[in-house]
Amino acid sequence: MRFSDFTDNGGKKVVFLNNCLLNQTSRAPGVAFREGASTELIQILFNNGLNIEQLPCLECIGMGGVSRKSFDAYFPLLSNFVKNGWFPIVKPYFKLWLNNFGRLCKKEATKVVDRMEDYIREGYTVVGVVGMNDSPTCGVTKTMDIIDFTRRLVTAEETGNTPKQIIQETLIDGASFFIGNIMKELEEREMDVKVVGFEPWTESPQEEAERIATLLNLQF
Repeated sequence: MRFSDFTDNGGKKVVFLNNCLLNQTSRAPGVAFREGASTELIQILFNNGLNIEQLPCLECIGMGGVSRKSFDAYFPLLSNFVKNGWFPIVKPYFKLWLNNFGRLCKKEATKVVDRMEDYIREGYTVVGVVGMNDSPTCGVTKTMDIIDFTRRLVTAEETGNTPKQIIQETLIDGASFFIGNIMKELEEREMDVKVVGFEPWTESPQEEAERIATLLNLQF
């Protein structure tokens, strides 16, 4: 007999959920889209008997915590370059920094898919992955042009634009650093796991929760 032969009442289905759907404090400063967790979606997941695995917040890990301190440290310098029309000079260094961040995202994505593979190997069902369709790290079909976002953000005080406005104006089609690597890893391993993108700026959180549930073949 093996330890794993023991049975209990635990469900055999799990969904991997974007960090900020459970924890808005992990969102970058100024871009929280609600006060707390996305209860409409979470309630549907609970009602379907799903276990929830929270994805790590790679921005918190790779950019200096909830305040993005490592990113914030360069903000005065970036601001000076943008305001003086010198942004093209600093842009290659910004891209280099992003490449390093991308490597972190790839490493962590591999760990997440390893975890999914373990579940599946042991007879569990990974119902899907829910990302965040405005994030440079967790977007699925939409992501944010973080270079354009940064360029606009440093002049926000003069333009009167808020981070929320800028993030919506700099959305582009495509997958992000972290979720994009999860998708690539799943494809390379030929694992059939659905990856869907939550739209945070919807006017109806309940309708968005139901849309995600439909994509994951859940009842609501």
